[in-house]
Amino acid sequence: MKNFSIKPLEKENLSELLTMLKEFAAYENKLAYLKCDETKLSNLFLENEYAKAFILKENEQIIGYLVFFYTISSFLGERGIYIEDIYIRENFRKKGYGRKVFEFIGKLCQKENIAMLSWVCLNDNAQGINFYEKLDATHLKNIRTYRLDGQNLAKLNDL
Repeated sequence: MKNFSIKPLEKENLSELLTMLKEFAAYENKLAYLKCDETKLSNLFLENEYAKAFILKENEQIIGYLVFFYTISSFLGERGIYIEDIYIRENFRKKGYGRKVFEFIGKLCQKENIAMLSWVCLNDNAQGINFYEKLDATHLKNIRTYRLDGQNLAKLNDL
């Protein structure tokens, strides 16, 4: 494995982060849904720190990113981390970097006394599913993910 590092997002990386978001959206066939721009990214990660973003590098070349935010479980009475994105550019996959990202988050959880780590995986992402199962991650089959956004979210104000 070459010189791999994980660094906090800095303002000069916003453009590259947006480029990788577009790559990731295209990979997941969701490019039509991408509404983000550098101003929104700066607001989320740098100005208000609603979430954390990290840049993944191999020998100082940007090869991917990690985005997560903090959660809680009322049932457990514990804090958690929700991984929004882990993206590694295609020609850098299968080099052990995904495991390194999870080791990084695992150390953060230990340091901050965080009891759970959660994320979602697309049903057709066989490579991701295989990787997560090798980590002994639990597939929560009894939970569905739902979302309200756009006009459907706005309709809540009309109730």
